[in-house]
Amino acid sequence: MIVVSFDLLASHIGLYEYKGINALICIEKEVVVTLKLVELVFRSWYYFRLGYGTYLAFLVGFVGNVVAIYYLAVKNLPFLYQIFQHFYVFTIILIVLIVPIGVLTGWLHMKRTLAYPTEAAIGVEANPYNYIITPGKETELFVPYWLMITNSLQKILEKENILSPEEKREFEDIRAKIERLRKGEVIGRPRQQQLLTRLEKGKQLIQ
Repeated sequence: MIVVSFDLLASHIGLYEYKGINALICIEKEVVVTLKLVELVFRSWYYFRLGYGTYLAFLVGFVGNVVAIYYLAVKNLPFLYQIFQHFYVFTIILIVLIVPIGVLTGWLHMKRTLAYPTEAAIGVEANPYNYIITPGKETELFVPYWLMITNSLQKILEKENILSPEEKREFEDIRAKIERLRKGEVIGRPRQQQLLTRLEKGKQLIQ
């Protein structure tokens, strides 16, 4: 007959639980490290595209265009080559002309045409977080605060007996929309309805 000490068995169980907790902690740390590495990769990729597209590609393209224009066009046209016999002279004059023209064109693009407003409108329409609640301070602070203010204001107006049935329906409609936001649902009529539907399903799976 084998007699097993209860204290010994409890100590083994506690050891296994301790090892299990340690294993879970290690797994959690590995997941956190992996997520940080993935985030670092995407951040680096974004910064690279921003720096390359905004600065490096512009400088390389500008220098390449100046060299190509001078050596393939100016040097082969006698009347232009008589004016720009040196490459650095052509470059300086070109910069003096291009910089104000570029500034004026950019100003017209932003202030006097529909180009930038159209781009901004497309960006707003394409941004899914204009139709759903954003994680972070909106989820944890702003939306609950809005709901609390809405409820308090409605109670005050009802107590003073100055709330009409139409205004009460408006309060109910606003409260319903806030509750939908808190549940991760979509409000409004977004252009990218399919993308937002996927986001909602993803949130439900996570929860």
